[in-house]
Amino acid sequence: MQSNEEQSHRPIDGKDAMVQAASSNPVVTDSTAIKQAGMTSHVSHDPVSNPLALLVAASGAMHSESMSNTPLSNVEPTDEAPSPYLTSIGNNLIDRSKYVSLGLQLSPESLQSGLDALSAAPTSNPKCTDYFRPPDDGPPRDVGPDLDPVELGLISMEEAYHLFPIYFIRLHPVNGILDPKLHTVEYVRSQSALLFTWMLALTAQFDHGSATIAKRLRLHGEKLSRHVHTSGFKSVEIVQGYYISLLSATPARTLSEERSWLYTIYAFGTAAELGLDQTSPTYTSNNDGNITPKRTPGPPTRHDIEDQAHLERLIRNRERTWLRILLWERANSGASGRMNVIPETDLTRNIEHWWMHPLADSTDKHTVAFILLRRHLAVLHAEVQKQTAITHSNPHWVRDLIDATLEPWRTTWIYTIAPSSEPLPDVHLHHVYLHNRLWTLSFALQASIGNNHDLNAIREDCFQAAVHCCEVAVRDLQRIGEPLYCMLAPTWAMISYAAILALKLFPLVHQPRPEGEIELLALLALVALQLERAGTTPSHRFGIAAILGQQLLMILRTRAAGLASTAPVAETNDDDNNSGARITSCPLLREHLSNFNSTTGMTHDTNILDPLVSPYDPCLATASMAMDSDLMDDGFADLFREILGPSFGEVY
Repeated sequence: MQSNEEQSHRPIDGKDAMVQAASSNPVVTDSTAIKQAGMTSHVSHDPVSNPLALLVAASGAMHSESMSNTPLSNVEPTDEAPSPYLTSIGNNLIDRSKYVSLGLQLSPESLQSGLDALSAAPTSNPKCTDYFRPPDDGPPRDVGPDLDPVELGLISMEEAYHLFPIYFIRLHPVNGILDPKLHTVEYVRSQSALLFTWMLALTAQFDHGSATIAKRLRLHGEKLSRHVHTSGFKSVEIVQGYYISLLSATPARTLSEERSWLYTIYAFGTAAELGLDQTSPTYTSNNDGNITPKRTPGPPTRHDIEDQAHLERLIRNRERTWLRILLWERANSGASGRMNVIPETDLTRNIEHWWMHPLADSTDKHTVAFILLRRHLAVLHAEVQKQTAITHSNPHWVRDLIDATLEPWRTTWIYTIAPSSEPLPDVHLHHVYLHNRLWTLSFALQASIGNNHDLNAIREDCFQAAVHCCEVAVRDLQRIGEPLYCMLAPTWAMISYAAILALKLFPLVHQPRPEGEIELLALLALVALQLERAGTTPSHRFGIAAILGQQLLMILRTRAAGLASTAPVAETNDDDNNSGARITSCPLLREHLSNFNSTTGMTHDTNILDPLVSPYDPCLATASMAMDSDLMDDGFADLFREILGPSFGEVY
């Protein structure tokens, strides 16, 4: 049996050192151990691949062992003279048998100066000790009487208890970032004023009897969003608060006042800094790919089971938050033309089974579906780019490739696996599928600009996909109504994008006759009306869908006015004469048709390098719309950039 002295000099490995350091830290108590296991950053997870995190971890171990701000010479009570032990090392530096040689090409004198620095007393208090010192009570949180909406008198606890269940019924099925069993009123309020306020504010916006509360809490939520960002607060709940506010909140008064993209970057950066992408050490991966919690040997007690379940919820809360914020970031990357792949981690490699966990929420199925869809889209995008320069016998090869790749995912995840009792989650999933199918076609359309391969066929497929998106949107919104009004901001943006794209491509796909697009205008007008209704229900709410719907309706009315101006000035039984009369009454149309090539279906002055630019936009060239001939100008481009990312205009 070893003596205490022998044990004190026994080398210990890195894990033992971390356990020993944690046990010696008076701040860490048994009551906070479970919470910290679920909430701390990946610094404690052996961050050998993260340079800054490794420094922080080493600094934390140093503080735990009470060696902070102390030179090696002061470990034992001495004066400022160099440590005799270190001096002996320096004096015997040439004797290679005394230490492990690293084969360095440095002189003994140079190495001796390094040892002298270790043994010397500091001349001043190093600033690094404060920089790397972990806070005593954990990272600062956005809680307190000056931030809490209840303490500030903006809402009562009774009202909060009334609104929380409504949130999980109405908004949670599409937000999917929270856990109804974990995120109770008390828990959320104790963790983050930002999340607490925005959950209540957004729910009040969709509650017909909470108009006054909605306005007060919205203003407070906007204030908190700025304050948290400025103060640099970081927590899992802050990431969640930004996520739900960005995807569902009322837009700013003007586009210039929007901060959506700024907060998106901050939320994603915070999630990465907190290490939400790292696998928790309390999980282990089995051979079958399932992720299960590690357990201590012996039969668990009831207290152990409850603590373990709570810990697992905290861990899944971190994982769920990372997956959702990652999806949001990847969607924004796609909006700017960068189809980044989902990073391969232990979590994403086993994502197919993640939603089957006993503590999984019903929305976790859709989170998994979105991750897998994003993975397919990244592969599909790379394949489309590779094949664009190749001549294909089938002009519709892009459409067929997209459908062949995505159809298995669609048949597996939409309305098949664990169908929801409520229509909203599956309907929303279907819309996301349609929008990404359209988006992939639009990437192919953009890629075909330079080589002009199958350009007309890709235009046609893109147009049909856009029309289908609009038709499905109108049908679902008419059939289901208000429950769908909780869909997220990118969904509304993509519906309006599909409408604009269909309007833009129509003259390039069909012969540009003024009356030819009547049915399309009727469909798009229904889209605009449904968008406006979705954004203004209840009456005290004004969501992003309303802005998009109103802007789309203005464009369509201008287009319709342009069509009305092309009515014939003289009647004749000859169709050609009727066409001539129309041309006479509309100089822009006359000029366009005079340049029209009946063989190719294109005008002589069509810019072949820009398939999205219609050669005939008489109604959109009005000064009142300030859009000239491009539908993506002032009317929508800036708004799309704010919702989908600042690089949106670089692609479209």
